[in-house]
Amino acid sequence: MRLGEPATIGQVGGKGHSLSRLVGEGFAVPHARILPTAVYRRFVRDTGMDRSVVDAARPEFAQGMLSFDAAAGRIREMFDSASLASDLFDGLRDTYADVAADVTPVAVRSSATTEDLPDFSFAGQQESYLNILDLEAFVAAVRRCWASAWSARALAYRHRLGVDNANVAVAVVVQRMVDADVSGVVFTANPATGARGEMIVNAGYGLGEGIVGGTVGPDEFVLDRESLAARDTHLGDKAHMVVGADDGGTRPVDVGAKQRRLASVSPDQLTELGREARAIEQHFDGIPQDIEWAFASGKLWILQSRPITNLPPEPLVDVRWDPPEPGAYLQRSQWVEHVPEPVSTLFEDLHMKRSLQEAWGRNLVRRGNHDYEDTQPPASFHLTTTVNGFAYRQVGEPPRRGRPLAGSPARRSRLAARLRTLRMYLTFVPRWRFVALPRYRREIHTWHAVDPKATTVEQLWTGIRAMSKADARYWYNDGVWNAFALSRGTEHQLHQFLEQHGDGQFTSGQFLSGLASPALDAQTKLAAVAEAIRDRETLFDAVIAASPHRLREILDSHPDGGLARAAMDGYFAEYGHQVFTLDFVEPSEAESPLNTLRSLHALLVSPYDGSAARRQIRRRQRDALRAASQHFRGKLRWRFRWRLWIARRYYPNRERAMFDLGRAWTVLRPLARELGRRLVEVGTLHQPGDIFFLTTGELGRAVRSLVALARLPQSHRHAHYPDGPGLPEYADVAFARRELREARKRLKPPALIPGPPPWSPLSSGAESNTSGSVLKGSAVSPGQVTGEACVILSPSDFDRMRPGTILVCPTTTPAWTQLFPQAIGLVTDIGGILAHGSIVAREYGIPAVLGLVDATERILDGQTLTVDGDSGSVTVGAGLVPARATARVAPTEHPSSV
Repeated sequence: MRLGEPATIGQVGGKGHSLSRLVGEGFAVPHARILPTAVYRRFVRDTGMDRSVVDAARPEFAQGMLSFDAAAGRIREMFDSASLASDLFDGLRDTYADVAADVTPVAVRSSATTEDLPDFSFAGQQESYLNILDLEAFVAAVRRCWASAWSARALAYRHRLGVDNANVAVAVVVQRMVDADVSGVVFTANPATGARGEMIVNAGYGLGEGIVGGTVGPDEFVLDRESLAARDTHLGDKAHMVVGADDGGTRPVDVGAKQRRLASVSPDQLTELGREARAIEQHFDGIPQDIEWAFASGKLWILQSRPITNLPPEPLVDVRWDPPEPGAYLQRSQWVEHVPEPVSTLFEDLHMKRSLQEAWGRNLVRRGNHDYEDTQPPASFHLTTTVNGFAYRQVGEPPRRGRPLAGSPARRSRLAARLRTLRMYLTFVPRWRFVALPRYRREIHTWHAVDPKATTVEQLWTGIRAMSKADARYWYNDGVWNAFALSRGTEHQLHQFLEQHGDGQFTSGQFLSGLASPALDAQTKLAAVAEAIRDRETLFDAVIAASPHRLREILDSHPDGGLARAAMDGYFAEYGHQVFTLDFVEPSEAESPLNTLRSLHALLVSPYDGSAARRQIRRRQRDALRAASQHFRGKLRWRFRWRLWIARRYYPNRERAMFDLGRAWTVLRPLARELGRRLVEVGTLHQPGDIFFLTTGELGRAVRSLVALARLPQSHRHAHYPDGPGLPEYADVAFARRELREARKRLKPPALIPGPPPWSPLSSGAESNTSGSVLKGSAVSPGQVTGEACVILSPSDFDRMRPGTILVCPTTTPAWTQLFPQAIGLVTDIGGILAHGSIVAREYGIPAVLGLVDATERILDGQTLTVDGDSGSVTVGAGLVPARATARVAPTEHPSSV
């Protein structure tokens, strides 16, 4: 098959399909032919490998690791030893003769059906063989290209992404070699920053194999997309170049010192290359491209073009972090810790600025100091607001009621404080457990019984608002806030006592570890699913060999999967409501189970011994209690025991209360998706999920349009709505807001805006949290550990978590707990002693330091860290990335304050 002939990716693979399109449009592509996937399928079918190769691709499980090396070796031997039918050999010979024309070296390049796709490039997973000089070497190279689809790295790559091996087929591009003087890669957008106004060119002498393979330090040019002038130039060392060897294949050749100091491409060549790259991108529907090229004797050749995978959104410019009103002080703490990423429009407007504001106002009124009207805008600020899409909590409180009250203000204040403290201890936990939580669950149950598809538009909209209000009430009105206040207050008292009288020997984390919590219960339940799989040998073999993407499918189909399937159903029924963020735009754990399945797979590969960890925690506690008993004498000992007892009594309630927060989203999201679907039908939205990017007012108007439409007889609808009943202007608005949220995810929000409040201990100036290679934060879980950093920025990175590493992340929510069995330590940007991460870290007995502000920016993945959970320090072995100007988070104020 010649390049340029109409063909699908299934016929010629990703590389072949792209090159064929380029040839069809007249771009300069070296003469080539394609051995389509039909040739590969014929070969494996004739030799019986179509059945055996998939079975042979199973990984081996040894010493807690999955390995594809043996599988790749078995398959390579199968391809090497299989005989080639005479008519297939004749076809290969004809292809070689046509391309080589008896005098020209050829390149043999694999073109798999699963490569060069917009979401997954599979770059480097299959092989290319250059400078093939004779027919025998050509046939061997074709075999190796076919076999390269089953290399260890290709198998591991597909396993991680969940690509079924049975769907793999390989075409082979046979291309006339270009004797390149200079070659490289051009990106039609900046792949690091996402800037569409820049083009990035990497160039070096000789063949491009060294640049693509990373063995040559290339020149790098940043081109302005419009003028094609070089904005920036960085000359690489270009110490050697790759050329064709006399006996076939390639070899490195040293580059002279003078030539190294010169740019490998001229300004005119850069202009020509940029112009051609723009044209290629335009041909591929404006999708930014990753293009391989070469200049030979002054002529530009295009060797490959594919979409840039995982290209970031266009970067934002002129970003300012200003407070929403003069005199405001904002902080990313408390509730905000559970909303780490930019929020969706509806979540900000409906939930943060309406539902939470109302519930907060009622909470203040109950304390007796405020009138409700003064807690709501415009009399009050918004308690939770956003800056550049990131959630912040405003520090302070609104105006207090101005009515005169009888009695001495000082005496009344002292009495009120004592009564308030007594009421907290007597009523807060019972009101959470027996009033707020049952009320919250009843409201969820009521709306859960509603079938979204069978209900009216009005009910859908009412249910969305009802679930938002229910969740806000559960946080502020006798709910999580009650448990939070006593947990934080009693822990704070213990912490203060130890600071004052412990001579620096003790921290509260030493005595509050290992307490029961839903997070630990969830992990125990997931471990039980792993145990049910491990107990069935054939089931274990099937699951361990498959990608986590297929785990549920295997449990459903395997004859021994019933017990494990029931255990998994039980896990999701009890814990599936947990969320990765409190923003209801994101799905729950049950709705998006892949990360949980990956964690389950990791537990199969590396079992977590929770009982051993708990024994170690108890041993540490006994040692700490023994040391404390010897240190504290007389009344101090009794005061210590009292503060310890009351802290351990109330401390676990915070996580127990938080466990249900966000449960309402399991009902709200189906209601919203159904309403979104109906808005798509009338043209108001492009897709159902865009409903989360409308404001409350916009969505209310869209709902009213649907209601009005439903009331009209069918025969009258066109007369009243000649252009349709939808509000199409909202479709583009919602799409733009969705894109903006994606771009904002690359921003790093400051912890404080505009800085520490004047009444804060940090008001005299931003406190540095760095000394040399040491970062300082909050010591939240005791112990010291040294290990490799694993930087995880969001749930989409969960599959990158490596067992036995120190988890470095912005913050953690309950759904992040599944990573803790693989971690030996924890470091976060946000959080303190009562954050979710600190509590769970203590339950798992791993050292943790939280609230370092910019740890995810200043620690690189793979660096060696020493985490000291006693002193609150993190030492970075290979040095810190330079900090940007920022301020540490001020200590969270006492929870009894606003």
